[in-house]
Amino acid sequence: MDYAADYLHAALVERTFHGWRRLRFWVLALIAGAVGHEGPAVFDLVVTRTATGAEIMRTRADLGDPEALLEQVQSDLATKTVTEFLAEWRIIE
Repeated sequence: MDYAADYLHAALVERTFHGWRRLRFWVLALIAGAVGHEGPAVFDLVVTRTATGAEIMRTRADLGDPEALLEQVQSDLATKTVTEFLAEWRIIE
């Protein structure tokens, strides 16, 4: 059986902000810290094709622990076919 991990790769990528978005990020981070909440997402979860490097999914890793999300995606890549993985994560190509 060909697993998705043979063809796809998942990683956490630090989000970059420029101009007003950078200012907005820091304002939201300061407000969240002041009221005891989590700040805005620092990482995106990115899934790419191994052969070409083409990005097929990018989403903010802002729900809970980004590492846990990455581990879940990597587990799915290791146990599902590409078709099953794309269907589970609702990726349309």
